[in-house]
Amino acid sequence: MNNRQTNFTNLKSKVDSKSIGIAFGAGGARGIAHLLMIEALDELGVKPSIISGSSIGAVVGAFYAAGFTAKEMKEILDQLINPKSDSVFDFLLKSDIVKMFTMFDPQFIRSGFIKGEKFQNYMKSHLQVSRFEELKIPLKIVATDYWKKEAVVFEKGDLIQPIKASYSLPGLFTPVKIKNRILIDGGAVNPLPFDLIMDKCDITIAIDVTAFKAQNESEIPPTFDSVFTTYQTMQNSIIKERLKFLRPDIYIRPEIFDVRVFDFVKADLIFKQAQPAKEDLKRQLDKLLV
Repeated sequence: MNNRQTNFTNLKSKVDSKSIGIAFGAGGARGIAHLLMIEALDELGVKPSIISGSSIGAVVGAFYAAGFTAKEMKEILDQLINPKSDSVFDFLLKSDIVKMFTMFDPQFIRSGFIKGEKFQNYMKSHLQVSRFEELKIPLKIVATDYWKKEAVVFEKGDLIQPIKASYSLPGLFTPVKIKNRILIDGGAVNPLPFDLIMDKCDITIAIDVTAFKAQNESEIPPTFDSVFTTYQTMQNSIIKERLKFLRPDIYIRPEIFDVRVFDFVKADLIFKQAQPAKEDLKRQLDKLLV
């Protein structure tokens, strides 16, 4: 064996000996940027040994844990935002819900505007797994107990309902009931759940897709824009405080501007803005592995 082969073997041994954990954070449509971070890992030829996710991060984390590549997830995203027929996102794509809520005084149903069952069924059919135990990579999903006001972590048993609970944004999606607990969006208590996996891996990666401040700060926001933005401000504060006392080995926050919670149609813009963060992740991870 020559020196070049020996060096490659030694490098591969070091990479294989270090386990990687990745946490995908909450952030609505900005969670599309998570796909670029998975793409970075794909290009480096590494796979995490454990994954955690909150809200949109739970959705992405589930697909990744089920064995989907970034390329395959991009194809699924394209089907959702550029439907050839009826899409699970039709309600969001064909109308500007923020303008609709601002212009009218809609009749609130008891627990939320959207049941979310259509997207739940879509996930069930495309994931092709329905239990945590069927995933290729261990996964932890965070939801919030509405009444106890505390985090609930799922890692075994049924998979689909905890995912739905984790992205059930209060007031918009109906809460989910699991074992007599009423659950809402995981981002309310833990929008970036890297703390759940730090003791399970050698290198912890946290992908923060919470909102940056808007570039246009002079206009008064529409009603529901202000509600969602206030929620995002709360998430930013939770993460900022946690990082003062606990830090992952790699913390990545893509600089994504002017993308609202449901701006999924801005996928190309999100990918463009998140590209520098992808390259940063590759540099940092490559350095830690080598």
